[in-house]
Amino acid sequence: MIERVCILIFILLYVLLYNHADAVVNSTCSLSKETLTCNYIPEEIPDGVSSVNIKEFIMETEFDIQNELFQSKNWKKVKYLNFEDHLASSHSLLRLNSMTFIHLQKLEALRISCSSVFEIDPNAFKGLDNVKSLDVTGCIRLSLDILMKALNGSDKIPNLEQLTLSKLHYVRTGLNMNKTFFMCLAGKPLKKLDLSRTHMTMFDFNSLTDLSNLTIVNASRAVVDDFEFRPEAIQSGWVSRVDIDISYIALTSGINQFQSNTFANINIPDIAKAKAKCFLYARMLNITGINFGTEILFYNTKVGSVESFKTLTKQVVLRKINLKRFDVRIDCDNIDLSSIELIDLAENGIEYFHPSLLYCLRGLQHLDFSSNNLNAMREDNVELFGQFLNRSEELQSINLASNQLADIPEDFFEGSKNLMVINLSGNKLTQVHFKLHHLQYLSLIDLSDNGIKILDSITMKQLDSLGLDLEPNIINVVTKKTTSSESYTSDNRQIRMKGNPFLCDTCDTLSSVRWLASATITESRTDNLTCKGEGDTDIRLADAVECVQGICERKMNIIVLTITSLAVITICVSSAVFIYLKRKRILKQKRRKNITELLREDEAYFAVFLSSCNEDDDFVKENVIGPLNEGLQQLVRTDRNLVCLGDFEFRVGRYVHNESLRCIEQCAVFLCVVSDSYCNSRYCVEEFNQATQMFKPVILMIKGDVDVDLMTPAMQQLFRYEVRMLWEDNNGVYRLKTSWENVCESILDVATN
Repeated sequence: MIERVCILIFILLYVLLYNHADAVVNSTCSLSKETLTCNYIPEEIPDGVSSVNIKEFIMETEFDIQNELFQSKNWKKVKYLNFEDHLASSHSLLRLNSMTFIHLQKLEALRISCSSVFEIDPNAFKGLDNVKSLDVTGCIRLSLDILMKALNGSDKIPNLEQLTLSKLHYVRTGLNMNKTFFMCLAGKPLKKLDLSRTHMTMFDFNSLTDLSNLTIVNASRAVVDDFEFRPEAIQSGWVSRVDIDISYIALTSGINQFQSNTFANINIPDIAKAKAKCFLYARMLNITGINFGTEILFYNTKVGSVESFKTLTKQVVLRKINLKRFDVRIDCDNIDLSSIELIDLAENGIEYFHPSLLYCLRGLQHLDFSSNNLNAMREDNVELFGQFLNRSEELQSINLASNQLADIPEDFFEGSKNLMVINLSGNKLTQVHFKLHHLQYLSLIDLSDNGIKILDSITMKQLDSLGLDLEPNIINVVTKKTTSSESYTSDNRQIRMKGNPFLCDTCDTLSSVRWLASATITESRTDNLTCKGEGDTDIRLADAVECVQGICERKMNIIVLTITSLAVITICVSSAVFIYLKRKRILKQKRRKNITELLREDEAYFAVFLSSCNEDDDFVKENVIGPLNEGLQQLVRTDRNLVCLGDFEFRVGRYVHNESLRCIEQCAVFLCVVSDSYCNSRYCVEEFNQATQMFKPVILMIKGDVDVDLMTPAMQQLFRYEVRMLWEDNNGVYRLKTSWENVCESILDVATN
């Protein structure tokens, strides 16, 4: 039993000795220029070292940092000291003893970051007269009360300008940032206070006024249970010099008391009484990423103030706060927002933003609406969207990138004549039809990553009005006027065009491609503009003009060949038609001559067979036979009878049907006098049918009003589609609606055809 205990003790001693020996062996340092990095605190450091990093520190369960560690002459020259012990456990203890850094007379910045329990002697920071920056980031187990005691006093870091407390005491109870804490810092020239990633049970905003030199307060990603504000902070004018960053801050139920993030049909009568009014006086306010739980929606909301007050804020950053709709009208008469020069509302997904707020921002110079969805407002309320910048006369830059915008109203930038930068990248623009010629100070317009395929004449005219020269990624030309803006001073006007799907695959793109490639390249770039050519190939714009001209020449050759071919075909067809018509005319003339000679010489051949019923005999004898025969005789130049009548030409004793066939056969044209009686006469219909069966030309002479339903189908066909002769009945007196000369000429023409 005793032997086993001895063996166990031996093993434990061996492990402890081995680990101690290993720690000594692994103690290392590396030197890079004036910076020395070690995993232990060396007694001496090389000459010329001004910065020392103690990282991955190897320490025992308890470790005291004493002034004896920094006694060498080279330690006294160090200006920056960084100490980290993140390899330590929660059971280890790091302690700063009294006047730990008394020998570091040149030290300007001290950073201590440890995950172990951290204790600081109240006099540990004495002697650090030149230190301007103290950073205890990541000291998650350092008590705020201990730190306050170490900082309280005019002989403890008296020239401190920057204090960083990020993640301070993060695994313990929250920090109470009350007046007592700020009084510890009151006598120091503190300019920047970093409280990011802390948990504050209370933040006494009003007590910050005790820090008269403070210009930056960073509380980003902090958790805040409650804060205290009183009007004295505003009245002192101190807050107007401070930049406040509360981006991604987590507001507990003590502050975020909204039951819903949708506000509709409400009137906020006095914003001056709001607890958040203090933020309207900060020089810069950044509340990016604050999570209010759900989407923030404002519908028909009005904001006014009984008391007149003027904001002092210059910059407001409201990114990623999930603001979807902002239908808010501001009382510009009592609420003066003219001090605000920059508003950043990017990455909110905004679908509607009433421009009344922008109307109040008379001093607004920079506006960022990138990564939203203003195209929804453009489609739903085009008139209001067109008034967006109507009163932004001082605006210098506008960022509307990534808003799904398919087009911009023509007069959108009409009221912002001082614009220097317009960013419309990442949208769906296909042309530039909005006015730009009045923007005499414009130095940059970004149209990259849109949907521009071909520049039409309006787009080229708008861009030409700026006097721009196109380079591979920018259009650039030296302007006669240089802007005076500190942020956007430039001697060149630029337009970015990369990322657009330019086309150069047809002759129609020639003017667009020629415009894009028209400038002289003054500097080499690897990402030249390209366009899609034939076969979906990528072509550099420098080569695109020649390619498109080749397409145009090929197209022109095809057009010329096509026109030539069509001309030849047209000439051939026209010649053939002309020859055909001429031959037809000659043949017709020849046939008419033959018929005329036949009518003169052959006594048995007649020009027309006149068919009528017995009831119409008197009408025919009185009105038709005489003038018809005389007219034909004049045209044929003969004295013989040219009209065949059955009563005169039928041979007596012969079969009527055969005689009818014989006479019709010996006539050039069949002319029938159609009346209701004619249609009801079986004999007359038989004659009509005989003529059609013999393919004789048939002409209808209509006597008065005839019931078409009484006609045979063949007769109806002629009645509807062939020109007929009409007799008009006026109380028993009949009048032919055409001349007999026309009738006789038509008979001979029909006979010739």
